[in-house]
Amino acid sequence: MISVDEALEIVASHISALDPEDVSFELACGRLLREDVASDTDLPPFPRSAVDGFALRAADVSGTPATLEIIGEVPAGSFPSFQIGAGEAAQIMTGAPVPDGADAVQMVEQTRVDADRVEVRERVEAGQNIAPRGSEVANGAVVLREGTRLDPATIAVAATVGKTSLRVGRRPEVAVIATGDELVHPTTTPAPGQIRNSNGFSLVAQCEQVGATAHYLGVATDDEASLTQLIRAGLEKDVLLLSGGVSMGRFDLVEPVLEREGVEILFESVALKPGKPLVFGRTNDGTLVFGLPGNPVSTMVTFELFVRTALARLEGAPSPSRPYVTASLSGPLRNRGRRRAFLPGWLSVGTDGRLVAHPITTRGSGDIVAFAKANALVVSGEDDDIHATGDVVQVYPLDSFFHREDRWQNPANPR
Repeated sequence: MISVDEALEIVASHISALDPEDVSFELACGRLLREDVASDTDLPPFPRSAVDGFALRAADVSGTPATLEIIGEVPAGSFPSFQIGAGEAAQIMTGAPVPDGADAVQMVEQTRVDADRVEVRERVEAGQNIAPRGSEVANGAVVLREGTRLDPATIAVAATVGKTSLRVGRRPEVAVIATGDELVHPTTTPAPGQIRNSNGFSLVAQCEQVGATAHYLGVATDDEASLTQLIRAGLEKDVLLLSGGVSMGRFDLVEPVLEREGVEILFESVALKPGKPLVFGRTNDGTLVFGLPGNPVSTMVTFELFVRTALARLEGAPSPSRPYVTASLSGPLRNRGRRRAFLPGWLSVGTDGRLVAHPITTRGSGDIVAFAKANALVVSGEDDDIHATGDVVQVYPLDSFFHREDRWQNPANPR
């Protein structure tokens, strides 16, 4: 049995990024950028008005009120054919080019128009309310860095600089297999001794949530023929995920079949709770294989810690692991045993602005209902036993930390 850190190092050392591909910027949100993107122009490309108002010379309004002749107007999208002289002004819209000769813009709220003249009530300084050409970005400057996870704001940047084709990491193709004679489809009422299959569907959902392409191959029964057939199909993808069949029981057949199919097993047990029976291997042609534990919480936790990281590294992420945060415990927490524990918790912001971790009562690695209430994993180290209320602990935020409503944790929302 190896430590969590050792296991993560082994996984990282056996992954090479997939070849990138070019996609339209319109389809690139959520993808990992595999090139630097430079601006093809100064931004703004001309001196730009920051407000609706009047372009003028600051010297002409050094004493106010001052009355100036309106010689034209500049709507957004046009370029002025005139220039501003002494005693002159032009009406201008937000985002429009500032005419030559003008060195300031006074906002419309500080003016009063009478026919072809404008009274300026407050002075402005030279440069006020004007964004100079190139003040945001110079032509040729890098505006997006390789390794950026593209989001709506960065898509807007790509559009702004005319980068309509982006080189991104290829999305990994992931095969998912659930194992076990006891599993039945969720539409089926389980007979005595049977359970509904949740792992297959949760793994597909986790893959899709991180941007991988998931292929659900079904349930392998506890016999070598069934496992061999599905594993052979799964090894054709970039990553193969199996849930169950990796412990020490008589019907845990995954490892022998994997080895016969050419998978080198690199580790098979991690000092992790939940998730001790975790198998990781690799084929000669680079397919990654994760044999995840069968209990549903263990399956989801080991995916979060190991598979998510591996998938991001395949895309080309330079720092694929999610950072931890620290929080103070709202109640006591106990870790039995000498394994690093990742326990379900609710992470919230306290009245003082600091993070607070609320442990969630759970019946163990099979209690998926309790786990579904969590938005974070509270970490208890290998050498820790009992954490008291107020202790500061490490916390791994789940994706749901950013969007899940606290229906289970907020007394004001008991339903």
